[in-house]
Amino acid sequence: MTRVLIVDDQPPFRRQLRELLTRGGHTVVGETGNIASAENLIQTLKPDLAIVDILLPDINGLDGTARLKALYPGLRIILISAYRDTAFQVAARETGAESFIPKDELDINVVQR
Repeated sequence: MTRVLIVDDQPPFRRQLRELLTRGGHTVVGETGNIASAENLIQTLKPDLAIVDILLPDINGLDGTARLKALYPGLRIILISAYRDTAFQVAARETGAESFIPKDELDINVVQR
């Protein structure tokens, strides 16, 4: 069972993603809307995976990925966005994220992988 931290600035989306991940057999250990708070939660909760929105209000998810991995090197990160941009896929790999997934592609089949 994968322990997941959700980092997205939209509470309704976080609730939907939590429900989807739970139905997919994962445990959501925490949620937050920004990287600064995620840094604190990662140290406390020690998740296996963080799902991080690219467009966040404080530090974007691309820059945040490097910060989160520096705190917890074993953390796997999946970047997400409502925007479909192939540049995000390239940038995700360059930052050390596992992958980039557009938000509209997040479904039960994706979270069960």
